[in-house]
Amino acid sequence: MDKKASVIIPTYHSWQDLQLCLDLLAAQTTPASDFEIIVANNAVSDDVPDDFRLPPNARVIQEPKPGSYAARNAGIRAAGTDLLFFTDADCRPRSDYIAHGLKAFEAHPNVMRFAGAVELEAAGQVWTVAERVDRMMSLKQEHYATQGRAATANVFARRAAFEMVGLFDDTALSGGDMEWARRCMAQGVEQLYVPEVIVGHPARASMEAHVIKRRRILGAQIRNADPKKRWKYYIPRFKRFLLPSFGAMRIAFREPDISVSERFQMWLFLNKLRRVSAKEQMRLTWFKGKYERR
Repeated sequence: MDKKASVIIPTYHSWQDLQLCLDLLAAQTTPASDFEIIVANNAVSDDVPDDFRLPPNARVIQEPKPGSYAARNAGIRAAGTDLLFFTDADCRPRSDYIAHGLKAFEAHPNVMRFAGAVELEAAGQVWTVAERVDRMMSLKQEHYATQGRAATANVFARRAAFEMVGLFDDTALSGGDMEWARRCMAQGVEQLYVPEVIVGHPARASMEAHVIKRRRILGAQIRNADPKKRWKYYIPRFKRFLLPSFGAMRIAFREPDISVSERFQMWLFLNKLRRVSAKEQMRLTWFKGKYERR
């Protein structure tokens, strides 16, 4: 039977997370014969583990060029269908993820790109401070969609969209999904938000994980900034070193059903992240540091 769709997943030293993602894709309500799974390994020296369980409709390809967007482009080129689903190795597709996506493609034949919902999940029964901060600050897919953007944790599109505007920027280590969305909007390729197409995503559970993300995103912002406006990044916001953030306090106090002590911990956490951002901004501009560290 001909496949109807292709699921493209970049991976970089993430076999354990990927295994859960593939197990969930293997348990879809849509028959495996209806779709293929393409895993684009972006760490080519990291071989597939011997005990790794690959579904019968999945295959692993190699992409040596660094970056998840280069890996996604390799997946697009390898895909044998015109309906492309993008998710990440650490995402957890719901059992009807493919079914609802195919339904959206069929119901809206003139729409070329779609965004699905991303639900952040805690590792345990109780949300930690780091996880609460991530839930409040990250992967606001519904909000992104109102602006015509979407995170590739849950994007699905027709191949025709890439034929019209081009592939992802394969030089980017971060922000390539938003950059591609801007090109789509510039050429009139509209996007539809489909909340029924859902993937879960583990909330970042440590300060280290938040810092890595902040550095990666800031690097992408500076690299992609309008050259005429990039000078603004050379002026660090020194108040981030000296003054606490009242905006962070407002964010902490919007979180429901937590104690005053937990709100204070969230506030301290957010203030530390502000100082990390300020230092990274100086490293990238004043000291010509490398963008988007992995």
